[in-house]
Amino acid sequence: MDTTVTSKENRAQRNVPTLPSIGLPSLPPARSLWARGLIVAFVLLGLVLLDQLTVLAAHFWFLERLDFQSVFWTNFQTGATLFVLTFVVFTAAVVMPAVVQRVGTDARRLFVAVGIFVGIIAGYLLSLRYADYLLLFGGQDFGETDPVFGRDIGFYVFTLPTIWITWTVILDCLLCALFSSLAAAYVARSRSEERPNMRRLGVLFGVLSSRFTVGVVIALGVVGAVGARLSRYALLVRDNADSAIYNGASYIDVTGFLSTLTYIHVSSLGVLGLTGGIVFLMNRLRRALPEGPTMDEWKPLTRRAAFLILMPIVLDFGFMALVTVRDLTLVSPNEPVIQLPFIKRHIDATLSAYDLDTVEVVTFIPKGNRDPLPDLDSLMQSATLRNAPLWPGFVSYLERLIDPQHAERVLQTGGDKTVYGPVLEIFQQQQRLRTYYDFLDVDAVRYPVNDEPRMYVSAVREIPLREAQEWLAWWGQRFILFTHGYGLVMAEVNGLNSEGEPVYASSGVPATAELPILRVANQSVYYGEGAASMAYTNVRQMKEFDYPTDEGRAEIVLAPEVQAGIPLNSLLKRLVFGWRSRQFLDIVFSRLIGPETRVHYRRTPLERVEWVAPFLYYDTDPYAVAVNGGIVWIVNALTSTDRYPYAKREWLGDKSDERSPFPRPHRRANYVRDAVKATVDAYTGQVRLYQISDDPIVETWASIYPDLFTPDTLMPATVREHLQYPVQLFHIQFDDVYKLYHMTDPMTFFNMEDVWDDADEVLGPILDQGKAITFSIEPYHWIAETGGALPASEQRIQFALAMVFTNEKAVNLRSIPIVYQDGSDYGRIVVLQVPKGHFYLGPEQADAAIDQDPFISQQIMLWNRLGADVIRGHTTTLVVDGEVIYVEPLFLRSQQNAVTQLKRVVVVFRGKARMGRTLREALRLALESE
Repeated sequence: MDTTVTSKENRAQRNVPTLPSIGLPSLPPARSLWARGLIVAFVLLGLVLLDQLTVLAAHFWFLERLDFQSVFWTNFQTGATLFVLTFVVFTAAVVMPAVVQRVGTDARRLFVAVGIFVGIIAGYLLSLRYADYLLLFGGQDFGETDPVFGRDIGFYVFTLPTIWITWTVILDCLLCALFSSLAAAYVARSRSEERPNMRRLGVLFGVLSSRFTVGVVIALGVVGAVGARLSRYALLVRDNADSAIYNGASYIDVTGFLSTLTYIHVSSLGVLGLTGGIVFLMNRLRRALPEGPTMDEWKPLTRRAAFLILMPIVLDFGFMALVTVRDLTLVSPNEPVIQLPFIKRHIDATLSAYDLDTVEVVTFIPKGNRDPLPDLDSLMQSATLRNAPLWPGFVSYLERLIDPQHAERVLQTGGDKTVYGPVLEIFQQQQRLRTYYDFLDVDAVRYPVNDEPRMYVSAVREIPLREAQEWLAWWGQRFILFTHGYGLVMAEVNGLNSEGEPVYASSGVPATAELPILRVANQSVYYGEGAASMAYTNVRQMKEFDYPTDEGRAEIVLAPEVQAGIPLNSLLKRLVFGWRSRQFLDIVFSRLIGPETRVHYRRTPLERVEWVAPFLYYDTDPYAVAVNGGIVWIVNALTSTDRYPYAKREWLGDKSDERSPFPRPHRRANYVRDAVKATVDAYTGQVRLYQISDDPIVETWASIYPDLFTPDTLMPATVREHLQYPVQLFHIQFDDVYKLYHMTDPMTFFNMEDVWDDADEVLGPILDQGKAITFSIEPYHWIAETGGALPASEQRIQFALAMVFTNEKAVNLRSIPIVYQDGSDYGRIVVLQVPKGHFYLGPEQADAAIDQDPFISQQIMLWNRLGADVIRGHTTTLVVDGEVIYVEPLFLRSQQNAVTQLKRVVVVFRGKARMGRTLREALRLALESE
């Protein structure tokens, strides 16, 4: 009996309604999912590209205002060409397999959409590498060749990197073609191609092994072999962590048949052999579909294919094993003798790459107790002591938040900023003057006074906009009202009044200065280190704040002839800069902004020069000077590469900057040159790049951008007299490189017999129980007199940059590297080197002498008991008439009223520490104690 029928009849008799049939939810077809996914992907891609177009438009207007539009068009044309070519090639790589293998219409449309999407992404990514292709076609020779292949260094710096980029693009394109071909073959397959007497996997491979796929695999094999062969050049720049040669090829790499170089050739052939085995298998599988081989025929086929594929792999590993055995049995047991020529190559290349091969090494034996005492008046009349840095500036950000002990130091001192020295804090206490003003940096500078350099510490009074402030709550306060800082504050580096305060050479608002060379007529600072956001000037219905006055405030309107800011004279500009400022609605719909309004964009000195010439590396500590009645920022720019054969690689950058709110990227380099000086006008933002070197890298860029660089001969004398050697270059040259590579003898270098270490100093507040905090001494500026211990220079008195080194695991003085910075001797490096067998106390021992002097230690304890914090300043090493004199200022700060004052100066002379109210008094006491 049919129970279903009976159930329905019973339900009908009882008039019970039946439930409606509801279909279960199901996924849409895969084709529909692909279509929807592509729509979402194209929308997201369009938004990203739209944002990038605003960046491109803003960048064009930025460069146009600086008269560098030719730079923009060179970059744009190169990038656009790369985009179009890459787009066409990648799109064709995805679409062509679908056309060749005759997939259906709907599937072909899907392949076209995917191809366009892939082409846009690939084209955009390669267009970002426009600079590499500019170097490929514009690269110049270095005039030096590598010792292995005999190629000019320019090949490794300019040509090889772009060849690798192109190789990678071709490889990626072929991979896209391969995946597309496999997908097209799978979509176009038919049931008739399946054979019951073949394994299912073999059937699938046979279906996918179309002629187009085989062609792509062959092309991939050829490209892989070319890449393997190109890798031989990488031997000259590779890192060798476990070798005596830190970078570059060693004995086992390039000598003999069983070498790494031969192995690379074997690997190249192995790639071709592997490709041949795969192609053989694919062709047999494709032919097997119509022929239908039996299982007995199938097994020999797979064995033959496995042999052809595995044989190149086995040969490759076997040859590598032989090379390893040779290394273990011949090279390692005979080091370092067998490696000495290669170690010498490495040393010479490193010194040349870091511009250290022309360093003048001078044997220096400081005067001691057996030498006659100098006359006090003669010492004090020296330019060095007349400019002794009692108020040293922050010579770089290296001194702000340096090493890993930073957090510990801050905790120890309760967050006391003077742990890095009190000069910046003193400037803030005495010259800030208004809540909205601040000083971000204090720099050491010099000005020619009475025909010789006089040293000052200098700071720009800015309105920092990096952090949220109560007086910046309304968007107009940040962008329209408080737009610029005001004035340049300077103090004599050795000036000291009766209260222990700096003697200001330029101070106040507006700033006034006695010396004409220090006077600044236009003191507005629209472009500075704290100008982190855009600013809008010449707005409607509101006057821009200039500086405070007794009556209220002075106001400013930029004159039409002032070439500052980008005019917002079109709706497109308002839309673009409104979007870039993240204040879109406020900027676009504000009635305060009109056609006469100007937007000041990219306002920090580093940001401006980096967007003009991003291929240069910029020292992260720009400094401001008074030039022709205005304030000008000077930024040191370096050329660099990490492709110099055999040279040691280092990180070019400021380690402390990693902890800043806006860290700057570091750059891996093994070749560096001081090549360009950039100036940024603090009022107008105008940028000038002065080429001061004939370095091949900067010469190449100058040929690519003929309008970018200004020749060194056209640099104004008022700018030239303020040039400084890049601190970060000096730091990497000596603290990273020369402390090892001054050992030019390969055997000495291998044994590391004479390693130097940067000297340490006690700095900052003295903690409980007399404890203090130790820092590495960073590069410091001082005024040097040449012609005695220092080699004579064209200008006898030099504004110099120096470091101090001791022996590793020892504290006695070992060397003082010094670089001249004035006149024709700019960039000349001298190393005062104390003989290995001679002892003279180093800075750490000088600090110990200060700690151990009964009078000084008792005075410090007394100040602490009276409620005053004692802050130790920098220990500055000065060379005067063959003497090494250590000078250290002592600062006092009341615990109730945190006003810091310089109360004592300590001098360590020939091992004796003496303290006085002035440098002269301390030096007199030191001489009398002898």
